[in-house]
Amino acid sequence: MNQISLKTTLLFSCFSLMSTAIVAESNVVNLWECNVNDSKTIADVQAANSKWVKYVNANVEGGNIQSYIMTPIVGITETFKYADSYPSLTSWATVNEIDNEEMKAIEQGLNEAATCSSNTLHRSTPS
Repeated sequence: MNQISLKTTLLFSCFSLMSTAIVAESNVVNLWECNVNDSKTIADVQAANSKWVKYVNANVEGGNIQSYIMTPIVGITETFKYADSYPSLTSWATVNEIDNEEMKAIEQGLNEAATCSSNTLHRSTPS
């Protein structure tokens, strides 16, 4: 095998390993503990959250940010959780750095619909 062919093979192997590592990369999940505010419904929460998801995906490079509203089947039914999933810690940090009038209006809509008492940030890895 000549030197150029060997270098090409090694380079291709490195890129293949890197792409495999990227696919298996863990997500970052932000879990919020929340209550629907008086005079609001979970439909109001969903509408406000949908605006947030659309906005952050349009404004964070690569997008692929997802948000789930988890409502209890059994238990304290006045509560719910947001589970926001980010493809990386960088995308989570980028969302948290957005500070403009449009994001403030979206956050105001979220705060009018619900009150969140706490959140935790998790690394989520595939099994």
